[in-house]
Amino acid sequence: MLSCKEIAERSSALIDGELSAWNALQIRVHLAMCNGCSRFIAQMRMTDQLTAQVARIDEPLQHEAEDGRFAEILSMLRKDQPRR
Repeated sequence: MLSCKEIAERSSALIDGELSAWNALQIRVHLAMCNGCSRFIAQMRMTDQLTAQVARIDEPLQHEAEDGRFAEILSMLRKDQPRR
């Protein structure tokens, strides 16, 4: 089984869909058993989504997070963003 360190090292590749099916499966098995790594990957995904939205700050808000935290953070960022 992969270690937590290996999960962290491969997290970006997992989120970007760059891993082979076997490597992705190994990570998913680890995530099923490790709450810490599961939360880490969830935070990485939210950060990835937030970064993508900030890059498109002038586009309409897209609610991508199930619990609304993402939309709340993006709204706060938009309030602080100087208008062009």
